[in-house]
Amino acid sequence: MNSRFNYGSVFKITREDSLTSIENNLLQMKQSGFNTVVVWPACFWWEERGPDYPFATGKRVLELAEKHSLKIVMELAGQLTSMEYAPDFLMKDEYYAIDENGHREYGQNSFGFLNYYHPEVKELVLDHFKAAAEAYKDFPALLSYDIFNETMFRSFDEYTLNEFQNWLKNKYGTIENLNSAWEHTYTDFSQISFEKWKWMSVMPVADYNAFRRESVGIIVKEWYNAVRLVDKNHPIMADNVYAQSSPLGLYFRPQDDYGLKSAVDEIGMSFYPKQKNGTFEPALRHNIFDGFYSASRGDGFWIAEMQTHNQSAFAPTTCVEPDELKQWCLEGYSAGAKSLIYWMWRPFNKGLQTLGRGLVNYKNQPTERLEAATELSKIFKNMGVIRPVKSDIAVLYDPINEDIVRNISGVPDTEQNIYNLSIFGAYKAFLKNNIRCDVATLENFNDYKVLILNNQAVIGEKTAKRLAEYVKSGGIIIADGCFGITNELSLMNSTIPGGALNSLVGEEFFDFDNKPSDFEYNGSVIEGYFGRNQSEVTDGTVVAAFSDGLPAVVEKTSGKGKIITVNTSVWYGYIQEDFESDSAEVFAKALAERFNLKHINTDLNVTVRLSENNDNYYIFIFNYSNELQCGDITVGDKINKTFSISLKPVGTEIIRVKKAVE
Repeated sequence: MNSRFNYGSVFKITREDSLTSIENNLLQMKQSGFNTVVVWPACFWWEERGPDYPFATGKRVLELAEKHSLKIVMELAGQLTSMEYAPDFLMKDEYYAIDENGHREYGQNSFGFLNYYHPEVKELVLDHFKAAAEAYKDFPALLSYDIFNETMFRSFDEYTLNEFQNWLKNKYGTIENLNSAWEHTYTDFSQISFEKWKWMSVMPVADYNAFRRESVGIIVKEWYNAVRLVDKNHPIMADNVYAQSSPLGLYFRPQDDYGLKSAVDEIGMSFYPKQKNGTFEPALRHNIFDGFYSASRGDGFWIAEMQTHNQSAFAPTTCVEPDELKQWCLEGYSAGAKSLIYWMWRPFNKGLQTLGRGLVNYKNQPTERLEAATELSKIFKNMGVIRPVKSDIAVLYDPINEDIVRNISGVPDTEQNIYNLSIFGAYKAFLKNNIRCDVATLENFNDYKVLILNNQAVIGEKTAKRLAEYVKSGGIIIADGCFGITNELSLMNSTIPGGALNSLVGEEFFDFDNKPSDFEYNGSVIEGYFGRNQSEVTDGTVVAAFSDGLPAVVEKTSGKGKIITVNTSVWYGYIQEDFESDSAEVFAKALAERFNLKHINTDLNVTVRLSENNDNYYIFIFNYSNELQCGDITVGDKINKTFSISLKPVGTEIIRVKKAVE
């Protein structure tokens, strides 16, 4: 039997709600095919004071949910601290975070966050979470707790500085090691402040960003332990926005999907693909979902907030069409989402987003988007939880590389997001050939046939050793752009490209230039970008050259595998707005054919993804065009069948194939 797919909506309970209106909404959700409701807020400071204050309303909601066979997620922290663990009557000015100029930060993008390293704030949060768990843990309708919706943290205060100093001491061991990396002259860790300079070394800023990223996991783990102390049984989750590895990863929030997964049982993602300036392209949506599935470590993830409609009454360009909503949901589902929650059930009745969002309208009447959501409920109930079929190829995401590349590239007029955009470029080029790249990390890349490294500027000795073992065991690395120019402390490697991996690369870098970077590969002209790496071949083989004869693509076999280096940025160029060539797709296709990565063949203008559970394979076919797509799709590898389809514009078809009994 398929495991239960949690499907529902956030139900924002307001002061104006009565128990009757709450029950009517829950009943309407149940009738729409939902089985799960996220309740926010999870405490109710406005309710009448009594023995259960401020959790009496929550208890009544759980009783009503059980009556209508619904499961409840209690959202304990949803960016509105005054309605949660820091009500105004307990709040102090000193609890606010401090900005870089020493001023209290009263909000970020209209939301509230506090200084979570302040000892009294810690106490407020932990006491509140334990009280909520004590109030709700014994109700049969309780499914889980969400302890931090859309994580964020930033503060330049004395408590955070002390934590940062201890983090640095743990990393470097001695002040001499730190001085060497930072190019400073401290005599004790207690002298370190929040460093803004990075002229001689980027490590002070890179380390601070790494510390903030890890702080999210540290803070959330403390919160997790407080709930777990009271409630030993129910799962605990927390959420981020989009995916850390994608171009839309909220680096400066900061965002740490992988660290978050280590701190809680389940991770969720907020997903808002339709903004005022347009809708995310399909490849970017798939990239975000696959990146978050990577962070789940194959466990699957929650779509904790799926956009339902317009942002507010004054944002008509963000209105969501039902066919769009269905495609977004099925994209996430095919990528390993095991739960899907809409943001939100009703439109806002006050605040910044007044008359925004909602599957029902302001009178609680069904909309066409609710009709789409109801249709999807039947699919999710029938198929249960599924997961993506593992790919043969992966793009590597390394957060340390992101820290350093963002700072090295942070000179005037240079894009800081080069690394994530390069990853997306490679992902998109292969997806255009119906080859999905998984997102791998330095901890789990060994099982892939091919590993793509995009502007992987950081290669230290430990990473080089692991990559060398991968290659000699049969793995294939394809690296473009800046490859191994520094180690993990941003010190330039003595040999480039690849640093300690250079002996397996087959060439040696000697300079950059900005001359024409096109080259011919397998009979097609491939366009480069961002200049060229000038190199001399050592013991590698030149398989493509630039027009002046300098090596463009070099490969070297080592053991059972090989490394292919591309001396320009093919994938980063591919996603530039003024870059109209599809040669990166041609390059991806040639590489895929060479290494037998292409298992889906069709002449149709569709995107095909493969998913599975224990019993079946599921073939998801997405038509993003405005034209009917009719024809054949051949799926090789484990399925080895050809299917004829007729798919309407902006439509999706799912084909189920029973797995053979072994």
